[in-house]
Amino acid sequence: MSILRRIAALPLLFASVLLGQALRLVPDIAVAEAEYRDAQEAWVHNDPTLEKDLYNTAPDQMRQRIHRAAQLADDAMVKKEAYFNLFVRRMEDMRAKLGDAQGPGIPTASLKKDLDQQQSRLLGDQDRLDLLLRDLPPGDEYALVRRQLEGERADLISAQNNIAMRIRSLDNMDKAQQSTAGAEDLNAKMDEILKVWQQERDSAVRQRPAWARLYQVMESSLSKPAPTAAPKTAAAAKAPAKGNAAATARPTTAAATAAPEGGISGVWTYTSQPGAWTGYGEPEMVKLDLHIDGGGAVRGVYSARLPVRGGVRDVELALEGQASPTATSAQAHWRSQRPAAEGEMEIKVGSDGRMLVARTQSSDSFVPRGMEVLLRH
Repeated sequence: MSILRRIAALPLLFASVLLGQALRLVPDIAVAEAEYRDAQEAWVHNDPTLEKDLYNTAPDQMRQRIHRAAQLADDAMVKKEAYFNLFVRRMEDMRAKLGDAQGPGIPTASLKKDLDQQQSRLLGDQDRLDLLLRDLPPGDEYALVRRQLEGERADLISAQNNIAMRIRSLDNMDKAQQSTAGAEDLNAKMDEILKVWQQERDSAVRQRPAWARLYQVMESSLSKPAPTAAPKTAAAAKAPAKGNAAATARPTTAAATAAPEGGISGVWTYTSQPGAWTGYGEPEMVKLDLHIDGGGAVRGVYSARLPVRGGVRDVELALEGQASPTATSAQAHWRSQRPAAEGEMEIKVGSDGRMLVARTQSSDSFVPRGMEVLLRH
């Protein structure tokens, strides 16, 4: 793709030379993005069993594989930084032109289009990252990779939140522009948008040495003995010496699935806070009412006002699913009456008492995919 774009630019290059114009090669953001995406794909799909084979393959072979993965990771991070640098440069040029302009006008439509495209790409990146995390087997040997991937996922979520906030700012800016907005206010909004992309560029710069350190740790671990399964504790291995048989009996199904304090049962609502949502925009309202019966079946109603490309939509979803044995998580199938739609939802309460609700699948774009963090009402 990037080669075709470069070839397409050659006629313009030759025309400039024939007309005697000064030759100036302008880096193409689309080319830079394509190169970054290609490098990222090459890195992600290069060696999917690297961590699994770390202690099961000859050290010399593993060192070669680790060096290869480290080179691909570094190449992806370099091209990611270059792509964000070009985007920041474009925003700086637009900001300079806005400052030089006499009138208070700002091209909100083109800015929103760029932000929409970036939001779609970031959501795609998060989907791919979620698949990697989901397919990563459990085990201590994957802890370093999982921690790094979760850190990058948190950066993607933060970027999505920032972009959605900037889109909302552009909407407000467009309304203000149509009335009596001042040039200074528009300049400040433009500075906020520029700051988002500068933060993303800085994040890419930080990720490069982080991944390099990860592969260094993997290589250095080859000289250490492979980790073994943790032995059972004395309390777990030793049967109780005293006590009646009822004390050691297995709990009944109802007792095992009964929701403990802090489980998912109850009424949950959304409160605006940083990093508490993903999707096109921040929800205006979310309410989730859940109940678990004695057999562990989950039923409830999810009501929300969710921002979408065309505005804000009211959705009401009927949920049915099965809770985990601890009643702190559930996989639920949802149905919508108006419009007729259905999909999947993941529900989980963390150790901090907050609930993570993710609409992972949807048969109708009217009900968008996304995630919110809810608090017990």
